[in-house]
Amino acid sequence: MRDPWNAFMPYPDADVGHAAVGPLSGLRLAVKDLFDVAGYPTAAGNAAVLAASGIKTSTAPLVQTLLDAGACFVGKTNTDELAYSLIGGNIHFGMPINPLDPHLIPGGSSSGSAVAVAAGFADIGLGTDTSGSIRLPAAVNGLIGWRSTHGSLDDRALRPLAPSFDVPGFMTRSLESMAAVMSAVGMSAANDQPSSILIPEDIFATIDDAVADEMIASLRSTGMPVRRTNAIASFSLSDLALAFITILQREAWESNRTLFERNPEAIAPDIAARLLSGSRLDDEEVREAGSIRELFSAEIDGLLRENVVVALPTLAMNPPRRDAEPERFAAFRSACIKLLCLSGLGGCPQLAFPIVNCAGNVSLSLFGARSADRMLMNVARQLTAE
Repeated sequence: MRDPWNAFMPYPDADVGHAAVGPLSGLRLAVKDLFDVAGYPTAAGNAAVLAASGIKTSTAPLVQTLLDAGACFVGKTNTDELAYSLIGGNIHFGMPINPLDPHLIPGGSSSGSAVAVAAGFADIGLGTDTSGSIRLPAAVNGLIGWRSTHGSLDDRALRPLAPSFDVPGFMTRSLESMAAVMSAVGMSAANDQPSSILIPEDIFATIDDAVADEMIASLRSTGMPVRRTNAIASFSLSDLALAFITILQREAWESNRTLFERNPEAIAPDIAARLLSGSRLDDEEVREAGSIRELFSAEIDGLLRENVVVALPTLAMNPPRRDAEPERFAAFRSACIKLLCLSGLGGCPQLAFPIVNCAGNVSLSLFGARSADRMLMNVARQLTAE
């Protein structure tokens, strides 16, 4: 396959069978190179991991479920190194190119799967989302992105980053395709509707006023009850982001400690620096972060108990150019993590999708109670009138 967008890993083709008939028949599947696929290695965006991988003899159960539903495998996709970034860069295999705007980053770390779908090489992009690696590339590439409820999808034969936050997720061009994927992986269809859509004013205050107004107008156009709240938690967004990053860094170090200790020179300097930060965390810092997560999760459970859905912008700011300075990438990552960390801390599902009546590429997100994945889809359908 000719791949001008650098979406796919340059592996020799291997025969990966799929069911002739099924709910995903006719849909092409691109798989992030964190999942094992029989006949292929798994590199996780790192040359040393690739060298040690060998050819896998079995396929990750979630991937097999999709193949058994009729999806046709088209390749393994590029990922940020060790899936530990939100930008899309990779010193080993290069940065995928954003088909929507080649000057902008493609987002990370599921950027390869996002680009494969956005460029028309695949209909389903399978990725993972720890701190936003489905939602951010979906938003940047103009796609629908689904971060599933934590623990709801099979994550065996998937290389971990931070297991208490890691979830498999998907990107598609249409809600119809995403609904088919949800059904295929066991999210039974339901007509659940929210009792109300909640707009957190502290979050919407972080984005451009005109964009916020357009998003809120779109929400009100559905006729569903929409109400405002000052905030969805007693913690500030900065405190929640710090707790999230603390837990993420400790778990990322634990997941990659062996690789780092054996091959420190084989890891990009920025990724290595984040791993080292995790190794130096004090246990008390991690416990305090865990306590904040528990308290926040309890608050969110109470807020969302009555089928309330929270609406928020997917991104806190416009994505940087792919040739931006490292400081610009850091600022973008820091701003976005304040919004993207909420679903991870709460274990909640989140669905990101473009708002077509807004000027430019604007992505709105919905998140709800654990296992409310289908309800988010129902709301998104009404918002987009698909």
